[in-house]
Amino acid sequence: MNSVQTQGIVNSIDELAVCIQAKVDSGELPSVETPLKHYHTKELYGRRIIVPAGSFFTTRVHKTDHISVALRGRITMLNSEGESQEVTAPDMFVTPAGTHRVVYVHEEVEFATIHACTEQDDTNIVEVLSFNTMAEYLDNQLRIGAE
Repeated sequence: MNSVQTQGIVNSIDELAVCIQAKVDSGELPSVETPLKHYHTKELYGRRIIVPAGSFFTTRVHKTDHISVALRGRITMLNSEGESQEVTAPDMFVTPAGTHRVVYVHEEVEFATIHACTEQDDTNIVEVLSFNTMAEYLDNQLRIGAE
């Protein structure tokens, strides 16, 4: 695992995610199709995604810890603390709640994540499991702490 500190580029991963999306919207970065497959049991949800080499993407901010599995490929992830981590498949790790990352795909990657989740409707899964931004996650943590 490599760790690199980045300073002065952007103020947050949220801001970087907005910049990346603006570049996709303007055509400076390509919009790519990412095949996604959903898996359900009574108490677990899994998803498998394939992302082409040369792509950038941002992850959502997950509400709970989950298991991440790199099945094939190689990526570099930049987290909200400005640390980078290279992942080369095969690899498996726990992604803590509140993690927000920007990811660069060096080699086409196939990734799976496994979540504790009873929701069965694929159209609701994203909202059940995650927030759009770190700011939403932190606001939620403050609300929980105030209860």
